[in-house]
Amino acid sequence: MRLILLFLIFINASVFASSISPGTYNALNELQEDIAGELTPKSIDSIREELDDLISSLKSNPLGLALSLQTLAQLETVLGNNKQAQIHLYKAIAIDDLEITTLNQLRAMLGYSLYSMDDHQSAIPILKDIIESSESPSANIYALLAASYYSIQDYRLGLPYIEQACKLSKQPKEGWLQMAFSGHYQLKNYEMASRYVDLLVFNHPEKRDYWQQKAGLHQLREEYNLAAITKELSYKKGFLQKNSDYTNLGQLLASQGEPYKVALIIEKNINSQEIKSDEKILNLLYQSWLQAKEINKAKEVLSILYDQYTVSKYGYTLLQLYVDDQDWEKVVKLSSGLLKLELTDDQKGKVFLYQGLANYRIGNSKKARISLGRASAFKSSSSQAKSWMSYIKQMET
Repeated sequence: MRLILLFLIFINASVFASSISPGTYNALNELQEDIAGELTPKSIDSIREELDDLISSLKSNPLGLALSLQTLAQLETVLGNNKQAQIHLYKAIAIDDLEITTLNQLRAMLGYSLYSMDDHQSAIPILKDIIESSESPSANIYALLAASYYSIQDYRLGLPYIEQACKLSKQPKEGWLQMAFSGHYQLKNYEMASRYVDLLVFNHPEKRDYWQQKAGLHQLREEYNLAAITKELSYKKGFLQKNSDYTNLGQLLASQGEPYKVALIIEKNINSQEIKSDEKILNLLYQSWLQAKEINKAKEVLSILYDQYTVSKYGYTLLQLYVDDQDWEKVVKLSSGLLKLELTDDQKGKVFLYQGLANYRIGNSKKARISLGRASAFKSSSSQAKSWMSYIKQMET
């Protein structure tokens, strides 16, 4: 803030030097330099005294009086006396016969001061006066007015001003683009929000958050192909940091018919310990291998899921895969553990059935008959279990 105020005064003082005496101009310029330098209690008192004298002697000179009050406001601002600085600026603005450029210089300083003190409601009309009375208001004033509106959560009124600030600047400031993006996002203008987030990504490709926002916005607009591309680029740039990032990437790639790529990415990052091997990420890895028709890899992951989390749905699905492979030893072992978990009646009947078949295939006919007998008590497996018991009886007679 101190640098901004100094800039405003020094630039405009030179412009108005022709309207005040050389002595007054030099005196004000020296005082400004003193304020910008090392301040001591003694120097502060001296500056105040000189400014009081100037204010008394320049009452008939609107410009000189205004600049003197502005310089006094500058001193109070540097000292942290913002309220007192604002009083001086309000007095300066009230002076009659000031040229519009001088008046707007004072308004700008007051607007910055009010904004810095979170008095956004008071800053807004001051800044609007500058814009309405200037032939070419600066981008900074438009941005400050927008920020004032945003601070009171009025995005609808603030948004046009930040957009104008961006238009007036050859290379808009990062914060301005952020404001334009957030304003459109808050108002659900997602198409325009997308334009500004694209500018943020283009101008600041090193910023992870903008890639995340771009991907999220594409998803919100149901542009899943663009979301997948954006998320994959984020991955290649090393911006994925959490399991949820990889889960989202996997879901997006899978939706675009690339489950194999999903599986490779997740497996690679689990092995390198970039991501934690938790239940959600392992489930995604399993589903990806399954969709990619890599059944053996899918079974390996499903086996890990069951071993780590002992969830019946994982075990039951794995059991069916072992049955399809006719891996009877694994069926026997897995079915015994599964029957200790909570299963539906249909699942329980099938598990007893598979257990019976597996025991028979490995030569344990007695255990097979026991399991099949239990399976026959369940509707889901009764018919098959009885058929197998009849078959076994015939083979043993």
